[in-house]
Amino acid sequence: MKAKVVEKVKFAPGKWKEAGQLMKTFKEVAEKQGFPAFRIYGYISGGDAVQTLNFVTDWDSLASMETLMDKMYSDPEMLQMMEQWAGVVESHEVSILKEISPEELGM
Repeated sequence: MKAKVVEKVKFAPGKWKEAGQLMKTFKEVAEKQGFPAFRIYGYISGGDAVQTLNFVTDWDSLASMETLMDKMYSDPEMLQMMEQWAGVVESHEVSILKEISPEELGM
């Protein structure tokens, strides 16, 4: 089953520049580990703060996501980045989505 992961991240006030550098580090480390490309979305309108971004990643399967996450959690560089990430993030919500066909909805 293919999955889409949407991570909604609200950054702490005054941490925007620091977050940008950490995102760059994450991208570099993740690419080395084989993490799929992700897209970054900001809000045009809505109730979210200016310092909120959505990171969207498409996965071929939940199993491939699990395998890569296990690999990344054993990477010392990634673990160090995650500790720093906690200092710039106010909230971080993760949703895992599955596409629903019209047939599944009885359409």
